[in-house]
Amino acid sequence: MPKSLTLRRRCGLWTVISRSHDASWQRLGLIREKSALRTESKGERRTRGKAQGAGREDGLYRTDEVDEQIIAALRKNGRVANRDLARDMGVNEATVRTRLRRLEDANMLRVVAMRDLAAMGFEYLAPVGVQVKGRSVADVGADIAKIERVITVNVAIGTHDLEVQVVAESLDEMQHLLTSVIAKIEGVERLFPSLALRVFKYNPEWAPL
Repeated sequence: MPKSLTLRRRCGLWTVISRSHDASWQRLGLIREKSALRTESKGERRTRGKAQGAGREDGLYRTDEVDEQIIAALRKNGRVANRDLARDMGVNEATVRTRLRRLEDANMLRVVAMRDLAAMGFEYLAPVGVQVKGRSVADVGADIAKIERVITVNVAIGTHDLEVQVVAESLDEMQHLLTSVIAKIEGVERLFPSLALRVFKYNPEWAPL
């Protein structure tokens, strides 16, 4: 190699550098000019910050304003496209896609089809307390949960071992479910049913995922 040429290693790359007579350095190889380096604009930093989200603190995912906006929009229309969400919220589509993935991974959100009980013909809703004997509460609860007309099953602390909710299209069907189906399950000692005459609030937006 001529004496006028020098090899210099920078960032793991060997670069050929030529030194002129006036001692100035002219870069001939792979060194990038600073002006060619990509810099983030303020808008890009804001977008990146929105995409990162509030994250997890103390093992729990903390939602922020952007997350709550996405959740509120999906409550109104679960089939809305990500690009439409992004346009309405003033963020890019990648932000919406990233936030949705993180909410789903944290079990904070799941988009599913919901059935309207009244529209499906289920006019009767009965909260039922279940007293268990001779068998584990968990096993009895698992068997009750297999019944299609049972929509919730909870292990309870109090006067009942289990609390369940049952829906039916008619009073005859409700009676059959209580006396001939649930009451016949092994371990069910006694039922404490009541019938909801009027439902003031039934919020399907909150559920354990």
